[in-house]
Amino acid sequence: MPGPSLALQPSPVRGRGMAARAGKQKGKPRPRWPKLTWRGAELLAAISWRGKNTLSSSGATPHVACPAGSRVPHVPRQTLTGAAEAEAAAAAMALSTRLTACLRPALAALRRAALRHCRGLSTPQASEPSFNLGGIFPPLATPFSPTQEVDYAQLEGNLRRYARIPFRGLVVLGSNGEYPYLASREKVEVVSCVRRALPRDRLLLAGSGCESTQATIELTVSMAEAGADVALVVTPCYYRGAMTTAALIHHYTEVGDASPIPVVLYSVPANTGLDLPMEAVTTLAQHPNIIGIKDSGGDITRMGLMVHKTRQEDFQVLAGSAGFLLASYAVGASGGVCALANVLGDPLCQLDHLCRTGQWQEARDLQHRLIEPNTAVTRRFGIPGLKKAMEWFGYYGGPCRAPLAPLSPAQVEELRGTFSANGWL
Repeated sequence: MPGPSLALQPSPVRGRGMAARAGKQKGKPRPRWPKLTWRGAELLAAISWRGKNTLSSSGATPHVACPAGSRVPHVPRQTLTGAAEAEAAAAAMALSTRLTACLRPALAALRRAALRHCRGLSTPQASEPSFNLGGIFPPLATPFSPTQEVDYAQLEGNLRRYARIPFRGLVVLGSNGEYPYLASREKVEVVSCVRRALPRDRLLLAGSGCESTQATIELTVSMAEAGADVALVVTPCYYRGAMTTAALIHHYTEVGDASPIPVVLYSVPANTGLDLPMEAVTTLAQHPNIIGIKDSGGDITRMGLMVHKTRQEDFQVLAGSAGFLLASYAVGASGGVCALANVLGDPLCQLDHLCRTGQWQEARDLQHRLIEPNTAVTRRFGIPGLKKAMEWFGYYGGPCRAPLAPLSPAQVEELRGTFSANGWL
């Protein structure tokens, strides 16, 4: 059977980030942000990205163009004592909060531009996305010790092994990272640990979706401060019946407006019972800070339609599983976030390469050998199966956090047989 006569490239994109998107929204008034000098940028960077409140000790008032009616109180540091110091600090905190809120979109644009410059991402051509997500991303499993504490030493060991594989980047705090079982403090620490170990040319996507919009925004800001390049935001689902298209558009718009880093939507109906509606996806694709979607539903028709309907936007579609990776590429997906990449990272990167270079017969043969192992470490045995398989390939899997239970001996034997039957063991 002849292979498809198509050249696999990222979906055609006409926009080039925030500037191009603003131009597309004709007829809409563009917000006017206060001017920001370098001294003001330093102050706001300290407030927004380091979580510190900075007062000038140089004797000069910070040059920040404030909102109407706002003034920066300046008193030389040496004259501030007791109640006066506390009052000045409170005033500075209130002003910093107002400044951060009104200037966050501008700061987000500056930060993304700095990231592209530092990581060698030049200004894209008209047919390329402004933030390239093309390639394979393993959603990291979070390693735990026998006492169910996060084992950072084992995490670093896995990261050293993954550094030898040509991944586009890593996903932290996704479904396979046991995200719901981690405390907020642990989530931030895990992202910080991965950022320190990850080469600068690899992207770091961090899960930050919560049930409320406010909590999602707060965690997204924390993920950015910890070093994430992109926020992966799952659909809120506890009040699933109330999650209408309008409610979801409002939720993601608020998150996109407030986030200091780009946002990728995350639709995983197997876990949430909620498929992000197509109308919501196509509307949100027009947002300047929402750059893609990870779709784990496995509906190839839906994915192809998503690519087609967002082709004029700076927006990319990522396959959420290795089981339908080739089919996703054939309809225009840019890359994949695949649990199986924790175990078989090199073969999945090879499949990515075969598809991109049009070697469809070889790609089909490889895809066939990945389907059953992928099913085994996702739908069949879940995260306990994934962690057990990791140990057979030289990674640390370790236990899951309760209430997830380890596999039985019979299940371990079935899992091993699945990998063996497809030539991986």
